[in-house]
Amino acid sequence: MVDWTDAERSAILALWGKINIDELGPLALQRLLIVYPWTQRYFSSFGNLSSSAAICGNAKVAAHGKVVMHGLERAIKNLDDIKNAYNQLSVMHSEKLHVDPDNFRLLSDCITVVVAEKFGKSVFTPDVQEAWQKFLAAVASALGRQYH
Repeated sequence: MVDWTDAERSAILALWGKINIDELGPLALQRLLIVYPWTQRYFSSFGNLSSSAAICGNAKVAAHGKVVMHGLERAIKNLDDIKNAYNQLSVMHSEKLHVDPDNFRLLSDCITVVVAEKFGKSVFTPDVQEAWQKFLAAVASALGRQYH
């Protein structure tokens, strides 16, 4: 269980309320696959991922990016019990998909970058970033829980 201050909880919920998950989800997954090309091995069924242009134009990448960001909504709705909220996803990513749990942290970093790009320093202040990264770290930890 993560202990949230009132300020952290407010910052996370306020930022989430501004996020267009259908816009930022694809951008985050595209960034992951471009910046960390070894993560592409988990997406072999997505077709052409041979270049940045191919990744950015890939409909399956865009669709899965939306799925990922929609999945974050589960954590938003369960801030006080993120680990249990992600139990089934942790099992699936561990036992069925065999995803290296470090990739959850890498994707969290990519999500943070696209959020920062979108909102800039007037919205994505250091205090908001601190709360947001704590939130994403809790999500990454919950997704990697099955590995422990």
